[in-house]
Amino acid sequence: MLDSQSIHLKALDSADLKRLQIVLDVICREAGKAVRSPEMQEVAALLIRLYRHGLTDEVKLLSVGRLASAKRGLSRTAAITAGRRSKRPVGHHNLTRSSS
Repeated sequence: MLDSQSIHLKALDSADLKRLQIVLDVICREAGKAVRSPEMQEVAALLIRLYRHGLTDEVKLLSVGRLASAKRGLSRTAAITAGRRSKRPVGHHNLTRSSS
């Protein structure tokens, strides 16, 4: 049985998928990532979910996709640099570290 939220989900046709592909291609090009990379597959899934829920404006989708891509890139960079940080002296403070 479908829940009340999924009843309203928009089915995607080939025109919808083409619009989403154009948005994803721009994000991939800007991020320097392949469409089939895990990061971009996650962004693609997010774009599809948003589109199915009614967010169909390409400019807004592009903005959200860029933010998601940047967040993925930052979290990977943070994970890499965190490993390097562990070798720093105990008293060393990183001023660029976020408070979240």
